Amino acid sequence: MERKPAVSGIFYASNLVKLREQIQKLFLHVEGPGKIPEPVHEPLKNSVGVMLPHAGYVCSGPIAADGLAQVSQHGVPSTIVLLGPSHTGMGKPVSVWDRGEWQTPFGTVQVDHELSQKFLDLYDYARVNYDAHVGEHSLEVQLPLLQFVYGQDFRILPIAMMDQRKETAREMASVFQELKKDRPLLFVASSDMNHYQAEQETLEKDDHVLQAVLEMDVEKMYAAISEYEVSMCGFGPVATLLLSGLGTPRLVKHVTSAKTCTDQRHVVGYASVVFDSHTP
Repeated sequence: MERKPAVSGIFYASNLVKLREQIQKLFLHVEGPGKIPEPVHEPLKNSVGVMLPHAGYVCSGPIAADGLAQVSQHGVPSTIVLLGPSHTGMGKPVSVWDRGEWQTPFGTVQVDHELSQKFLDLYDYARVNYDAHVGEHSLEVQLPLLQFVYGQDFRILPIAMMDQRKETAREMASVFQELKKDRPLLFVASSDMNHYQAEQETLEKDDHVLQAVLEMDVEKMYAAISEYEVSMCGFGPVATLLLSGLGTPRLVKHVTSAKTCTDQRHVVGYASVVFDSHTP
């Protein structure tokens, strides 16, 4: 089973050489880490997580690069669990791509069939469903960035989370805690923040949610999203990481698209947050 790119040439460059150059610029960007990360060779020793934005690279790429530069210091994961929202409305409430490979301009990434099967065995609510992933961008855009940082030797477990209720996040987090008992995993929660409002309004709305995230208060996070009408698209994946016992969240970067690609009237908020319990 092969998953072909859906947004290559739209969200990121489709040409291999141009894509590598594009990603290098993201790491060197003033809103990124400011340097190309050193090659990572040591294996990951403890499970960690990171929240990354998922818009086109021009807009959100530097913020994602900054988050990846931080979390990559912990080492190379053998498998990366990718958890993102469903923008297409296709598929099941929790949809797993369980086998085969995903293509990017950098090459193919193998799906960890053994881990996906264990996830499905532990979580009856999840289903194998490919429709949820075929046209969805929230996980795809992370892959070239991950390949740039980690190379080609990792595998993935892609999960699309259409049902983002607190109850679902809690259930999935309990399964994630079981999965990471076997070996260290990197968990990626894919989410943008508030959408298409003025920059100051977006920053203020985002701050209410991010404060709850940094306090590790899932109830407060959901309450803030509701009270302040924050159009954050991947709150369920972020809540899942918060509840997965990955350690203390720390904010790496929070800016809006006004700093990277648009005017200040209709911006999107972007944040990268690392979840870890130790210093690499």
